[in-house]
Amino acid sequence: MSLAVVLLVVAAFAAAGLLIRRATLRTGLTIWHPAIWWLGLSTVFFGIGSARLALDGRFGPAVYVSGAVLAFGVAVRASDRLARRRVTPAPPPDPAGTDGDDRAQTIPLRPWVVAGLGALGLALIAPTIIRVGLPFLAGDITGARAELAGLPVQVLRVTVPALALVLVLGTRGRASIAAARRRWAAWLAVGLLVALDIILASRYLVAELLAVVLVGIGLAGWHVRPRRLAALALVAVLAFGGIQILRTYDQAAGRELAFAVERTINRVVLIQPRTLEALQVAIPAEQPYFGGLTWFRRLGPVLGRPDIPNLGYWVYPRLFPGQEPPGYAAPGIIGEAWANFGPVGLILFLLLGLVAERLGAFLALRRRATVDLVAGALLVVFLARTHALGVNGLAVLVVLVIAWRVLAAGGLTVTLRSVRDVLAWRA
Repeated sequence: MSLAVVLLVVAAFAAAGLLIRRATLRTGLTIWHPAIWWLGLSTVFFGIGSARLALDGRFGPAVYVSGAVLAFGVAVRASDRLARRRVTPAPPPDPAGTDGDDRAQTIPLRPWVVAGLGALGLALIAPTIIRVGLPFLAGDITGARAELAGLPVQVLRVTVPALALVLVLGTRGRASIAAARRRWAAWLAVGLLVALDIILASRYLVAELLAVVLVGIGLAGWHVRPRRLAALALVAVLAFGGIQILRTYDQAAGRELAFAVERTINRVVLIQPRTLEALQVAIPAEQPYFGGLTWFRRLGPVLGRPDIPNLGYWVYPRLFPGQEPPGYAAPGIIGEAWANFGPVGLILFLLLGLVAERLGAFLALRRRATVDLVAGALLVVFLARTHALGVNGLAVLVVLVIAWRVLAAGGLTVTLRSVRDVLAWRA
């Protein structure tokens, strides 16, 4: 039975990969398509771990994850098929070429606004830093890092990676000594921003910044050199492992490397399936399905339900009983889907697949406008991160990305025209 469930997980991910393939080819985005990134991160954060739990006879996460992945793939395929019927297939424009809509090239980027928004993201967390100190240097790194939360950090997640990508993309298409120096300066700035995130002792901030830069240059049509990709991967791995050690050095002392490997496996491969399993055990056996109320917790008293919990804090003691102080275990959209609707919650992944396919269609139209590339790269990364991001968190970040796009450049008319075409399945 265990082997059969493992094979179910493998088959579900393989089938989803085949289902989304036509959408990636039609748009010309290939590996940079949002559906690819969602499926890839879901494989890492849910697929491997749920298969591992199934080997121990714990089948719930594996079955639900398989259903979610298949629903996502079916939705991407259906949306792509509808688009194929409504538009005449044509080769996508070369991002580095001169064909296509020239208006995309004339969208005026506002560099000082982009820099100012990046500075705003840092300024919003400054009061917390002044109060608790830099997490990297604090005596209680985990406690200091936990203080960096709320809307200020969400602004930082958008504006700082956006600034990094704008700096990098600003060097494209130039071949001179001065341009080479600007490229080095841009990458140095990216390195400093990564160092800042490390000082904040945040794993996901480092990962998101590097992912946004990678997706952005890929969408722009840059040839990603293996050495550069390897360098980005090395920085990500070292930063992630280093932050793991720093945040719990009392446990890591004397066996830092082994601790980093063990904790990384637990925090990357196993934590999300275990969180889903904990929710499945508790709901509906101990707590009825919430019916969507976890997304409207502040309306609970009005609806006669003042006891609606924050799922992440509610489920954490079930994963780590007795830990003081208790922490937060991100359920992601898949955990929220089960907690609110159980098996019916798989419908959410039909909607998510539709969103991913339409986002891919938009990106295929807007690959030559820097400001839209940046906004698109941010949305791809945040959509792919729904293994940990919930519905409300994703909605907040989408609003902030839209606000960044409005402020960072002009050209809203042509961008909105592309949005209308996408929403009408004419792209």
